[in-house]
Amino acid sequence: MGSYRVSNYSFVLFILFLGSFASSSFSSSLHPLVFNSKVEHLNHTAISEFRVLNRRFLGDCPNPSPYLKISTNSSASGLGDEEYVSVNVSGVLRPSKDDWVAMISPSHSDMSSCLANGILYAQTGDFEKLPLLCHYPVKAAYMSNDPDYLSCKKKECKKYQNGRCVVSTCGGSLSFHVINIRTDIEFVLFSGGFVAPCILKKSNPLKFTNPNKPLYGHISSIDSTGTSVINPLPSVN
Repeated sequence: MGSYRVSNYSFVLFILFLGSFASSSFSSSLHPLVFNSKVEHLNHTAISEFRVLNRRFLGDCPNPSPYLKISTNSSASGLGDEEYVSVNVSGVLRPSKDDWVAMISPSHSDMSSCLANGILYAQTGDFEKLPLLCHYPVKAAYMSNDPDYLSCKKKECKKYQNGRCVVSTCGGSLSFHVINIRTDIEFVLFSGGFVAPCILKKSNPLKFTNPNKPLYGHISSIDSTGTSVINPLPSVN
């Protein structure tokens, strides 16, 4: 009986060894871009946290820096139909890995909990926390995506005393790919990560130069049968 148990245990170990070897061989046979895609995706989007952001309470950031500024490189004439907008943050006293910037649309979004949305959730039997924003953030990025942010390489002196700097701040920049979504937008600096977000600073509203300009053709069904479609508008670029 004892030898049978030993043999059975050895067989299980052998099967586990084969499984790990096969898994390792399969992973090593994949192209590195494919094998690391999941890790790369999580590092850049934090999708699991961002997708439930609208169910968080929005708190007040304690003791925000009086030197905080958030600005963009957008021209006074407005945003084009597609461009990269550089968002610059400065005046940060203590950079944190939990600092992040969101692109909000429209810019007049109510940044408090939406009671009307809460009623709609309650009608479905969902009595959890009210949504964070009336309008969901279009996209977001952590300030730590700028490698110089946490290390405070972009340092500025804000206060001198007897010719010596006594208060210095840090800053950083992020780039957002922006397309014409037809409503004005704003960029908001948050802290607390996606779990306990609080607002630090808002940028000035940004408008698109041609918010009503048709860009691409769209095909829509005229009813739920899906057998007929509406002719799309001509593409104008």
